[in-house]
Amino acid sequence: MKVILANHSVYPYHPYGGVEKRIYYLAKALFEAGVDVEIVASSSKAKKVKNEQFEGITYTFIPPHVDWKSTYGVFDSIRVGLFAVNLTRYLRRKQFDLLYCSITVPYFYLHLRKRACVIFQPFEEIYEFKGSTLKPRGIVSQLRLKLVHQIKEKVDKYCMTHADIVASEGEFQTTIFLKLFNINREKILVLPVATDIPSIDAALKAGNLSREDLGLENNDLVLISVNRLVSSKGIAYLVEAFKLLKQKITNAKLILVGAGADEEEIRKQIASCGLTDSVIHLKNVPDDLLYSYYALSDIYVSPTLDIGSVQSVIEAMACSLPIVSTGQNFWVKDGVNGFVVPKRNPEAMVQATLNISETNKCEAFGRMSRTIAQRYDYRVLAKTIIENYVRLNTREKEEDNDAKSFVSY
Repeated sequence: MKVILANHSVYPYHPYGGVEKRIYYLAKALFEAGVDVEIVASSSKAKKVKNEQFEGITYTFIPPHVDWKSTYGVFDSIRVGLFAVNLTRYLRRKQFDLLYCSITVPYFYLHLRKRACVIFQPFEEIYEFKGSTLKPRGIVSQLRLKLVHQIKEKVDKYCMTHADIVASEGEFQTTIFLKLFNINREKILVLPVATDIPSIDAALKAGNLSREDLGLENNDLVLISVNRLVSSKGIAYLVEAFKLLKQKITNAKLILVGAGADEEEIRKQIASCGLTDSVIHLKNVPDDLLYSYYALSDIYVSPTLDIGSVQSVIEAMACSLPIVSTGQNFWVKDGVNGFVVPKRNPEAMVQATLNISETNKCEAFGRMSRTIAQRYDYRVLAKTIIENYVRLNTREKEEDNDAKSFVSY
């Protein structure tokens, strides 16, 4: 069985986020299961197709380069489109069984009459356009954003209705897919956001980082949040919440991990709130070190405005952290391993944080987080993909045989 996973960017070759890491870890899990795996992503420099081997997996890079920080501008969208065209040209020459894609890069490939099976897994932007959270300046910028949105709607719908399998993060997403795209529930496969438990355990065992290394005291209350610094992640609300928390817990500290278009704006907000000495901002932290940052923290806070899953939440849970989140109630259970609070509500974030810290629930909640996270390992996802491809392929062969029997009769 040969599987190709395609995305415009992928960990560890590009600045990364949840989708980039998902491609990487899912490919590793499939490879461990004996599947022939290849990852196709956009090239950062080369103007022609380039191949590399990493951890036994073939990485193929094709032009053009697509900037992961923004795919909603007109020129960024054009680059994504060109990447999708070049991806289709490349795939037409390949022999493989299954294509797994996030975002809309399989659009042109799905138009081919003869093609491999396609699993399309959108991540919330398909039904809650992230561009709507951007702040365009001027009429021209607004018109450009509206144009990109209209094009994306058509492309997204085509991918949803023509893919062989549509992967959903869970029932909350499946319900939306059925309502918006009128697709058959039978073609929807639940593939939740996952984490790589063995990698996390190895990093935690190595223990390469301590609070002392960061200038933190043992009695500090350390919060951590790992996100791209873009409007849809709600980081501005987290900074406001942290400002309020400092008024109640003076030794509170915040580790903010991430990079993105809103970096400068967030930096200015932190400074204007007088929080510069209490916030540690880190960018592009490799996973082995990232898990150490989780381990030395007390509470994970997710202020996201998105309605889908957040990769860093399940990672933090695997590192035995209690969670305060503005979503993910399928992972975060009130009073069990944390609290779910309303979006855009700094006061609620503060109250939930105090509920955990002042009642000494960090350790107990953290244990429950770990227990829940263990159900979401990438090896479970890999097994699900293989089983469903086999099921789909078997059904198609049976239908072909029935059709031939009917013709013969």
